[in-house]
Amino acid sequence: MSVEQAGPFPDPGDVGLAEYVLPIRPGLGGRVALVDHSRGGPRRWTYTALAAGVADLAAHLRDIGVTEDDVVAVLTENSAEFVLAYHGVLAAGGVVLPLDPRDEQDRWSADLARCGAVAIVAEESLWAAPPLPTVVPGESTGRATTPPEPVRGGDRAAVLMSSSGTLGVPKKVVVTHRNLAAGLAQIRQVHRIGDGEVVACCGPLRHVYGMQMAMNATLRAGGTLVIGPTRFDTAAFPALLHDTGTAIAYLVPTVVGELGALTDPVVPRALRLVVSGGAPLPTAAATAFEARFGLPVVQGFGMTEAGCVSFTPDGHPTPAGTVGVVLPGTEARFVDPATGRDAVPGELWLRGPQIAPRYLDGPPLRDTDGWFRTGDLARLDPDGHLRIVGRLKSLIKYKGYQVSPAEVEDVLLHHPRVTDALVVGVPDPIAGELPKAYVVVPDAVPLGEITAHVAAKLAPQKRVRLVERVRAIPRSATGKPLRPPAQRVLVTGGGRGLGRDFAAALAAAGATVLVVGRDRAELDRTVELGAGLPGTIECAAADVTDPATLTAAVALGDVDVLVNNAGVPGPIGPTWTTDPGSWWRTFEVNLRGADNASRAVLPGMIARGGGRVVNVVSRAGKLRWPHASAYAVSKAALIALTANLEGELRGTGVTTVAFDPGLLDTGMTRAHLDRGHVGDPHADGILDFTLRARDDGGFTPVPAATAALVRIAMGAADHLSGRYVTADEV
Repeated sequence: MSVEQAGPFPDPGDVGLAEYVLPIRPGLGGRVALVDHSRGGPRRWTYTALAAGVADLAAHLRDIGVTEDDVVAVLTENSAEFVLAYHGVLAAGGVVLPLDPRDEQDRWSADLARCGAVAIVAEESLWAAPPLPTVVPGESTGRATTPPEPVRGGDRAAVLMSSSGTLGVPKKVVVTHRNLAAGLAQIRQVHRIGDGEVVACCGPLRHVYGMQMAMNATLRAGGTLVIGPTRFDTAAFPALLHDTGTAIAYLVPTVVGELGALTDPVVPRALRLVVSGGAPLPTAAATAFEARFGLPVVQGFGMTEAGCVSFTPDGHPTPAGTVGVVLPGTEARFVDPATGRDAVPGELWLRGPQIAPRYLDGPPLRDTDGWFRTGDLARLDPDGHLRIVGRLKSLIKYKGYQVSPAEVEDVLLHHPRVTDALVVGVPDPIAGELPKAYVVVPDAVPLGEITAHVAAKLAPQKRVRLVERVRAIPRSATGKPLRPPAQRVLVTGGGRGLGRDFAAALAAAGATVLVVGRDRAELDRTVELGAGLPGTIECAAADVTDPATLTAAVALGDVDVLVNNAGVPGPIGPTWTTDPGSWWRTFEVNLRGADNASRAVLPGMIARGGGRVVNVVSRAGKLRWPHASAYAVSKAALIALTANLEGELRGTGVTTVAFDPGLLDTGMTRAHLDRGHVGDPHADGILDFTLRARDDGGFTPVPAATAALVRIAMGAADHLSGRYVTADEV
């Protein structure tokens, strides 16, 4: 077993975190500890005022019954009030439960119950009537003006922190006093905040990056922490750094990228170092920032469960794409998770005093030997720099190959017109998963140019197979990309035949599928196919020729993709001999039904800036189908409607294609085969044509057609908007 072990560090032992971070040493009391711009103009706290506020809040909590190890929730904006509340709860002996001020009350209430909170420190503007005894931070009560007695530290819980949740439901991590105090001492061995230096932070203080790198480290060093406005203004931020004399700025990757894109910004006079954290920093963003401001951008690597693991040592910038050196007091292994043997790259295993012991009500985070398995693939460069190359759970399995999204994203971000990117795997029945890229890129840039850019720089198995243009990549408050939510797809005519096959394939690809049709019993059978699939199938009884029932069904939720599949074959025979009512009824279903569904979903798609309309058509609409003229002409009209919609939707982010799945052994074709010859020359002629096509290999396999539909739903045909598309073309 090969273990990389960093050097020793001055272990602070079992000291309580509040005592470790906020000792009032001689000459410190009158110095400014906090400058808070969260509410507009700056508000300042000296170290004396901060210590008094912490003591007062701790006394208030004890008065309302908070005792050692009680959980106390903290609900504030990213502000001085958070600092007061955080250290006040710790000084009272409590455990801090930070709540996200952007969440809803239902989420807060669930967290209070889940964590057994006994009280809450909350700003009244955020929650006027919490269900627990409440203290308002920053309101002096006169209960105490001197520091409270030190509380026990060590392995006692200090904070219940939320994991990122980027790979599932966020978990609560039990972080101890020792984890946090030792982590601060470890960081200080490679990165120092000077005595009295001004430090700015734009990330949430409730997250481990803002909490440990900025808030606690600055106060421990006797510096001044500048907290930015709640509504972040990229253009104004450099001036704020300049005016406050900021020496070190702790930023998140999105802010680094936005600052690097500014034209002629103010260059802060005292700024000597910019740190990026909370999420991986794209090389292109770092390069643009450094060129714009003439300052280095450094980064490290950390996790809620493990605190800071590695960092760029002061004065020693690390190679691009690396995240510094492993911190003193930390051991690292690189392991093949399948065999347990050393591997390069391998899953990063860690052991050290900053590693949290467990999840709340969950299993230990460390094995019996003290190792924590991060789930990240990493390696050490020959000079000792740590490089994160991917994440095990996010690796894309393409035809047996493992594809790292991070590697593909890095290539995408080197395209001069791509400002942000996210790569994920989407299920595929043949390849296993297909690498799909979401890119923020101007409409004028063809998506084919993006895929060609990746293809020129990566091995074939790593190339992007699907690409979607989006307005923005959803990210957490620290800048971590959030996996796009499952596509919500509406399939009309989903109660039988091809619509049922489409629904099952989409659910297998992880989509949330809503099928509509007139026969509720058949719809229920379609829903049953979703059991055990990655996605889900829901149903609603609706007639596509009745706009009211269709609109009511769509009101069940936003629709990202509409598949206009509902259709009827229409009467058979010479046009002038068929029943006029049946002939026009075909148009009511095949054309007007598609129009009704499109009218129901397009306003929402346009408002959200994206979506897809897939009109299922037939080769008969491109050519002809004598003696089935109602069907052929209605499909021809639907192809024409698709082309017109593309012109009307241009610039909205919504695309539309006329998809011909081919001649399939399902739905209408299967009905012809099951019926057999009936003695009607026109009907039997259609059946004979169908039999010849089947015998000549002219049928499209249903799995191929449904796989093509899934690819279209995921964006594979966005560059073909307005066109007639076959299964072979996507």
